[in-house]
Order: sequence, then C-alpha cells, then structure tokens
Amino acid sequence: MKIVSSGRVLNSSEFYKRKQRRKRAKIVLLSIGAVLFISLFIYLSRLGRFQITEAVVPNEEVLDKSKIISTVKQSLSGYYLWIIPKTNSLFYPRREIKETLLTEFPRFKSISLDVDSFHTLSINVLERIPFAMYCKDASTCYFLDEDGLIFVSAPSFSGTVYFLYTTKDPITNPIGERFVSVEDFRNLSEFIETLATLSIYPKELETSKDEYRLLLPTGGEILWRRESDLNLVYGNLEAFLFSDSIRSQEGFLNRVSHLDLRTKNKVFYKFK
Repeated sequence: MKIVSSGRVLNSSEFYKRKQRRKRAKIVLLSIGAVLFISLFIYLSRLGRFQITEAVVPNEEVLDKSKIISTVKQSLSGYYLWIIPKTNSLFYPRREIKETLLTEFPRFKSISLDVDSFHTLSINVLERIPFAMYCKDASTCYFLDEDGLIFVSAPSFSGTVYFLYTTKDPITNPIGERFVSVEDFRNLSEFIETLATLSIYPKELETSKDEYRLLLPTGGEILWRRESDLNLVYGNLEAFLFSDSIRSQEGFLNRVSHLDLRTKNKVFYKFK
C-alpha cells in the first residue's frame, strides 16, 4: 500500500483523496449558499412592500413643500452598486437626504426622517427663527438666527423691528453664510444686551477686518478691536461712564460722536 504525506501526518492515498473531495464539496456548498443568500437579499431588497413610494412634509407652515419633496426624490433615485434600490425603506440614504436638504434650504435648523408602513417617508423640519437682520445695503436685508447664520431674505420693514448687523465689505451671497463664528456671535449678542445696564440701547453693529462699530440711536458710535475681550471692553466702558467727570455731564451719550475703546484700558471720546 502506497503511503503519502500531507505534511504533518502520514495517510493512505485513498484517505487523502476523500479528504480533498470533502474539502472541495464544502467550498462548492459554501459558494452556492453565498450566491443564494445574496440573490435572496437582492430579491427582498427589491420587493415592492419595502419600497418608499411617497414623500410628505407634515408641517403645515413649511413653504416650498413641492421643492423639498422633489429634492428628496432625487436623493432616492438610483441604486447602491447598481443592485439595491435607494428607495428601500431599510437602506434609504438618510444622511444624504438630511445633508442635501440642509444645504438647499438654509432656513432649516434640523430635519428628522421617519418611514411609515415601509412606503411613506415623512420629512419633519424645524425652521430657524429670525433673531436679527443682516443688511448688505439699505434695501437688501436678510434674517439671522441666534447663532448668526444668515438664512433667508427679509421683507422691508418700517421702523426698527430687528437689531441690524452689517459688514464694512458686504457679503456677496449672504444666505448660508455666518456673520461671525457661532461663539463670537453669541458673545456679541450677550454683550449688546448687557449694555442696557449702562443705559445704552444700540441699533446696529458693523464689523470690519479689525474692529467693531456699534451705532447708537443718537448718531454716536462705540468702537473696539475685534480681538478685544468683551468683558474687558464692558468693564472699561462702565468705569468710564460712571466716573465722576462723565456723570457730571448731562446728556453725555446724546452729545457724543464716538467712544473709542480700541486702546487697551483707555477710552477716548469726541463730541458731535
């Protein structure tokens, strides 16, 4: 009887051949099983009962519903790897839809998606609330939210309805842009609110590359550098306005042309 070696154990040639046949049969069965599993998965992924056939926006107050639905349908068109339809309710491109809608509609603050009964995609949106306005010029203004994002054109108003933010160099395409960073905008908003404790009620803030300019209803302005600590700016302004020499001057803020806080720990002023 002829003996062959598999490398570690000596076996008969018949035993070795049977072992090789079993190994090949196992590979064939696993391959068939994998093909059947993939085929079944593709078949189930294409079943009509699992396909999104309708998209709705349940929020009654939301505008441009037809445009929103059209944008969503574009994201649902096509297949993954040319095989699995993107309309499958289990595998639809949730992240892509959200990112696309937030880009196309800057007025949306957040979006949630839900699939009802495997067929209906509900698009629930939370819109940004106007906090102030950004104006490129006297006739072209936009709403900002509480984070300083410019998100939609604003109608014309008579009188002062919202606080105004402007830039020395107008932003070419403002919608979707930020006036300043979120942190800086929140700090500015808080700083402007606290000025009421000093009897200062500004109406507009202009920013340039190096400084801020706060406009007062009386026609005066307050200036400080952009890199300045706002707590320090407020402290210097408070100390200045409550000093005996300034408090003794009746209607000081009504007569002042500008208060200049661009020099550290100093306040310069000029009358109209």
